[in-house]
Amino acid sequence: MDITNTDTHRQRILPSVQAEPELSVIVAASDVKGLAAMLRSYRPALDGLQRRYEVICMNDGAEAHTLAELRPLEADWPELSVVAQRPWAGDDFALLAAIRRARGALVLTLSAWPEVATLELGRLFAALGDNDMVVAARRQCGKQTAFQGLRKRLLHRLLTALSGQDFSDPFCRVRLARREVIAEAAAFGSRQHFIPVVAAERGYRVVELELSPPEQGHENVRYFFKPLGHLRALLDGMTLFVVLKFLRRPMRFFGAIGLPLFLIGSIATLVLVAFRLFGDMALADRPALIFFVLMIVLGVQIIAIGLVGEIMIFANARRIKQYTVRNLIQNGEARAPTAVEGTLPEADRVLNTPGKETVNP
Repeated sequence: MDITNTDTHRQRILPSVQAEPELSVIVAASDVKGLAAMLRSYRPALDGLQRRYEVICMNDGAEAHTLAELRPLEADWPELSVVAQRPWAGDDFALLAAIRRARGALVLTLSAWPEVATLELGRLFAALGDNDMVVAARRQCGKQTAFQGLRKRLLHRLLTALSGQDFSDPFCRVRLARREVIAEAAAFGSRQHFIPVVAAERGYRVVELELSPPEQGHENVRYFFKPLGHLRALLDGMTLFVVLKFLRRPMRFFGAIGLPLFLIGSIATLVLVAFRLFGDMALADRPALIFFVLMIVLGVQIIAIGLVGEIMIFANARRIKQYTVRNLIQNGEARAPTAVEGTLPEADRVLNTPGKETVNP
């Protein structure tokens, strides 16, 4: 990755680098017109937060024209760092790379196009409180056809049924979270739209806040419908459902598919063989026998895949983080866990007495 920081810029921001920022703002996008203007529109709102912050803008290193537009802004904005990443692997991987570079205790992700009113970004901090993540929900603006509204509602219900989490606007990229929370959620490798779902599934407190739509008339305001985008989101949601629910128990997923195929094929094959042995029915010209035998073979193969997955999970159980500890209560006082206490794999813990845990030597 190439960082487009000049020597003069490095010298000017040296004092702020020594003081760790409280907030890391991340904008990750490529092939977006008016990116520099969009970043400028964020600056007054960020300055008004009265917090030390840094802005990390991830962009495709191959877009020379975009980088040329961002250099003057970077020279005038000490908190801004432009990272030209190549090869560009997509917005989701760029966001993950930016999260790893973030230094603030809080991470605010913004889109490269206006999604919410910038003056209302401060409401996210008020809503965070004791929660771990706040996701923005855009108020409905513009007109939609009845067919588009129906498809959006159906997609929302399907995603809610698959994930068990009800977020009304999963496509909004504006969210505020604690750094360790969003880093763990983004590490799953799913689309950034499902980061709140992953965080909620991991046991973090995630709340949704409705914000006003952006000011009309901005040159970069975009409202359009993508049927294929909704289909890809549905497929990604199904993948996320499998990963979150069956990552540590793959046999439950593959067994739920393979076992019915095996049982149905076995029972049907036995019925055909019984008709052949005790009845007057030939099997030579009956393709049903081949079909049911193939069902048996397919069921055995799917179950075998689940067994292989269980072996892999068992072999790596000590390196898999089963859970994290939010705080420990000892002698009536709560304290934050240490790194070992908070991330120790479940396989390395033994429950000796109720409410107490000891570590295997």
